Amino acid sequence: MPEGVGYGPQFTASTGLSLNYIGKHALAYSGLVNVNNTETNLLDFKTGKGYIKAKVQFNGIHGSNDDFTYKIYFNGIVVQSYLVAEPSDRAKADIPLYIIIPPLTHVQCSAQNTEGSGAQSQCVALTGRVYK
Repeated sequence: MPEGVGYGPQFTASTGLSLNYIGKHALAYSGLVNVNNTETNLLDFKTGKGYIKAKVQFNGIHGSNDDFTYKIYFNGIVVQSYLVAEPSDRAKADIPLYIIIPPLTHVQCSAQNTEGSGAQSQCVALTGRVYK
């Protein structure tokens, strides 16, 4: 979503792949996405002219013993990746990642079920402050 464009349809809460701006803040909520053993984008957007000091939090492992790998890409390059193994690493899924997103950057956040092939609901939330 281009800089300066309002938040969501009719300024209501929205989910999906895109980044939304509200004043000096940016946010993106994927909503629940079924993820199987294929890497699946939860967020996919390009930032505006300002840089973003952001918090990213993946979540959504519901009662499964599957392992999930989460990745953050900047311009096609992995800048952060971690594995949440069940049940020993469950607490890792709740730990937010703090990142600086440079201006004009293509950002992707993905999840993949690396333990099984069944689909499990996953989500990611990105919130941050935009600086120019």
